[in-house]
Amino acid sequence: MYPNGKHSSGMQHPDPVPDEEHEGQEAVGAFLHQWRTPAPDPAAKAQLLELLAAEMPAIAPQPAANPTHRNPRLSLRWAWLILRSQTRLVHPATWAASGLVITLGAFVTLAFYQPAQSGTELPFVLVAPLVAACGVAFLYGLEADPTLELQLATPISPRVILLARLALLFGFNLVITLVCSIVLSLAQVQISLVPLIAAWLAPMTFLSALAFLLSVLFFDALASVLISLLLWVSITLRHFTELPPSFVPDLLLPNVYPAMLLSAPALVLLALIIAEREERWAGGVR
Repeated sequence: MYPNGKHSSGMQHPDPVPDEEHEGQEAVGAFLHQWRTPAPDPAAKAQLLELLAAEMPAIAPQPAANPTHRNPRLSLRWAWLILRSQTRLVHPATWAASGLVITLGAFVTLAFYQPAQSGTELPFVLVAPLVAACGVAFLYGLEADPTLELQLATPISPRVILLARLALLFGFNLVITLVCSIVLSLAQVQISLVPLIAAWLAPMTFLSALAFLLSVLFFDALASVLISLLLWVSITLRHFTELPPSFVPDLLLPNVYPAMLLSAPALVLLALIIAEREERWAGGVR
């Protein structure tokens, strides 16, 4: 007989159980059947609660006088810990590929630079936004969250985690591109630093936000990368040639930069709202 009270008669087992083990199983089963849940003792319960109440003020921290005002140092430390935790979840190839391609674009620009070229015609300006968008596209999805169950068990909202991951990767691309821009302006006196930064900053911000939104909508990083690539190629053709598609706006014009910078936060906010409502965070289907 097993501990749950069921007999093993009629069941075939390749290795017969010795008599000593049968006796032990029967003894455990008999004990479990005879065991009864102890009746609650109100007096003992009240005494235990009094002991716990007496110990709590000495252990638990006292609440602040005004809970609405938080320590800014704690908030900054909390934000830093979240950012630090997300560095391990971004694939190392993403960091290496972003830095390598942007640096290669800077070397190509420096090698084939012509004084007649404007800022939007430089290979470095055309490569940097696409590299950042491709990296951002891989930030959302089950493949990007191997520890999804642990993240959902924490008090941190998935939107905060996504925003931290986005800020981390975009900030990395921003720093790399800014350093390369400074090197280009120092190596070529004809290249002005501020117009160069303006030429890639607005397209990089807008295209990264759009790729992030597309990855949330389609739940597919490759689809987001493909759409972003096609859109960026269309914009480039629209700027340099008179070929179709003529309906695509020329986002490389300086007068469009403010609109791209203002629309990027709206795209990110929309993506975060959709991601918060997605049941696919838990592995479900829309």
